[in-house]
Amino acid sequence: MKKLIVTAAAVLTLAALVAGCAPAETSAPTAAPAVTAAPAPTAAPAPTAAPTAAGPDKLTMVFYPNESVAEYDGARNALKAELEKATGKPVEILTTTDYNIAIEAIASGKAQLAYMGAEGYIQAQNKNPRIQVLFINSGASGTESDAIYYSFIAVPADKGDEYKDASGRYSIENIKGKTMSFVSNSSTSGFKVPTTAIIKQFNLSGVDDLLLDGTFFKKILFGGSHQGSAFNLLKGDADVAAFMNMPDYFDVVGGQENQTGMIYKVKEGAPAPFDAVVGKEALVIQSTPVLNGPVAANLDALPKDLIDKIVADFTSDEVAKNPAIFSPKDSQTKGIFKSESGKERFIVVPDSFYDPIRALAN
Repeated sequence: MKKLIVTAAAVLTLAALVAGCAPAETSAPTAAPAVTAAPAPTAAPAPTAAPTAAGPDKLTMVFYPNESVAEYDGARNALKAELEKATGKPVEILTTTDYNIAIEAIASGKAQLAYMGAEGYIQAQNKNPRIQVLFINSGASGTESDAIYYSFIAVPADKGDEYKDASGRYSIENIKGKTMSFVSNSSTSGFKVPTTAIIKQFNLSGVDDLLLDGTFFKKILFGGSHQGSAFNLLKGDADVAAFMNMPDYFDVVGGQENQTGMIYKVKEGAPAPFDAVVGKEALVIQSTPVLNGPVAANLDALPKDLIDKIVADFTSDEVAKNPAIFSPKDSQTKGIFKSESGKERFIVVPDSFYDPIRALAN
């Protein structure tokens, strides 16, 4: 998930990746994820019938594995209630354990709506050009100028000195030959952005140079979610891992939040799978800002009048102040999104917002 509207920081960073100058990306079920090889494509679900003038009798919204975990039950239900209020129709929430299932669901029309990442949005749109971004969550300014999150490449904190360059700065120079964990090959911050950085850093011909065990990496793992990829690192199955910033599960105990050199420590009381690695620490050796993912719609499966109602409702002040959707700083309510400044909200952006991600062709 043309006039280009992107944050200056994200444009500079993503442009640097494209040029080869990478700087120093809301799960699997709550049980510990299995370590698997690269996931095979999922068969497309059967499409639903084309919507009538009144639209489908029931709406379905699909979520990635990252936002399908139990701790987001309340937030998903809040989104469901808001959709039902806006449209007057019953809504089904479709959770997944595989990125490809979510992408195929929205592309085929099995789901009319999806909350997804930028890379998955682009992949869904490649399958069906009628997939369209409706809105995104803003940054702390309440606008698209800082509508970003972060993609990390991380290592065990006690191994940090092995990943410093000649000048003493953290670097990805020494990740070759290691066991690497990614999220999914459809993940923006857990695959697309980090693989682009690695390809540029090592002057590789493309992503195929990375994905065969024993070529660049000793072994490749896929965690299936950001939680799963981080868990692969913390339990010792991977030497290096890519995942997004996840402050709900970690405390920052070193460095600056979301920046290279930051140290994440698993919180006391963290839910599964992190309950098995409480106190373990990960060090970020590269951090890259990534454009926030969209809430997207299948325009063939959802009529314009319903889309207009959904956009008007979700971009309202009332939704922005809903703590089950945008949880305030230090709130015990777990929303899909954090509201650190109190200005965060849903905002409309054009499809061209994601052109910088499209430029990261592997």
